[in-house]
Amino acid sequence: MRLREGGARVDEVCVRVPMYLLDGVASWRELDVECGYRPEDPYAVRLDFGAGEQGAVWLLSRETLAVGLRGPAGDGDVHIAPGEGGDVFIALGVGAGVALLTTPAGALARFLAATDELVPAGTEASRINWDRCIQEFLSI
Repeated sequence: MRLREGGARVDEVCVRVPMYLLDGVASWRELDVECGYRPEDPYAVRLDFGAGEQGAVWLLSRETLAVGLRGPAGDGDVHIAPGEGGDVFIALGVGAGVALLTTPAGALARFLAATDELVPAGTEASRINWDRCIQEFLSI
């Protein structure tokens, strides 16, 4: 859980997870990645690759990340699969613009377990304010 200044509890998970970007042939570059989860958006996790010009934020399905710990998962521009030696591979993007990342499965599993403490898997729909969603959709 993240704490606000003064120690007040915030209902979100925000942790740094070590990730490595394939940066050429057999060369990896360590990235500073913050994984975030908020119950207000219960189906998504946020991968924040840092601030600045080179930074990026990707929203991924929490379920896809969880499935990717055990076997291949994903579609479109997100693919996740377990690798050798307890790592997980994450491919983001399509075509020539794919970024291939690796991260320890244990770190990702601990992050997902913390998200389950806030919103157990399978209960996400109960956290969505459907009336507000419909109202926002109709106001477009």
